[in-house]
Amino acid sequence: MDKQKVTSFIRDEDLKIKMYHIVDLCNLVSKKHIPKNTDFLNPFEVKTAVSIINSEPDLKYTVDGGYPGCERAIIHIFPYYCDMDSVGAGLRFLEIKNNDKFGSANHRDYMGALLSLGIRREKIGDILVHENYCQIVVDEEICDFLLYNFKKVKKSNVDVREIHRELVEIPQQNYKESSVSVSSLRIDSVVASAYNLSRSESIKLVNSELIQVNYEKITQPSFQVEENSVVSVRGYGKFLIKELGGISKKGKFRLSISKYL
Repeated sequence: MDKQKVTSFIRDEDLKIKMYHIVDLCNLVSKKHIPKNTDFLNPFEVKTAVSIINSEPDLKYTVDGGYPGCERAIIHIFPYYCDMDSVGAGLRFLEIKNNDKFGSANHRDYMGALLSLGIRREKIGDILVHENYCQIVVDEEICDFLLYNFKKVKKSNVDVREIHRELVEIPQQNYKESSVSVSSLRIDSVVASAYNLSRSESIKLVNSELIQVNYEKITQPSFQVEENSVVSVRGYGKFLIKELGGISKKGKFRLSISKYL
């Protein structure tokens, strides 16, 4: 598989570097006839990687994030003559519970505790936060390390145990519903209205590559959003464009958005 050829359609340099690694894995599977797993990828990275893998007819793949509706997932890549039973798991599952007054720990707290141990973000899947515990999908390579070394979150002691895939619980996602009026469906206009920013502030966020739509990095302020798009703004949060309404008498678009809490 020619690395330059199969990634020629990618403009984002960071994404291209990640896809180079996918190509390397594909070539290794083809040459050595052994299954390989990717790191965790977001949905747009998975979509891009799958398009590359599909260019090689002698390879098969499965996508696995640990549970239905996951956000981050790994891709198992294996020779076409293999079946899934011979590929290997790739994922393991941890549950973290507090020993004392834990306070309210959020996704950022758990992520910070993991990264402080020197764990790469690419080895961590979804972090499912519940009221007084958390479940984490991890790469099998780091699971034993975390079982022995993951001791604290927010300065509070925690107990860590491995659980079976079937015990993973999907928390209820809460939203804050709101309506905004925008002069256009450009990403800079929509983000400015969603977070009460000036247009110049939202353009700066785009130019700093801090905005994603459906997990794809956006680099042009003129990018047009669509209904059911998920918009992520680093430092501000994430929201779903639930509905594109009509146009007001002043010529503005009415949007119904759901902010993730």
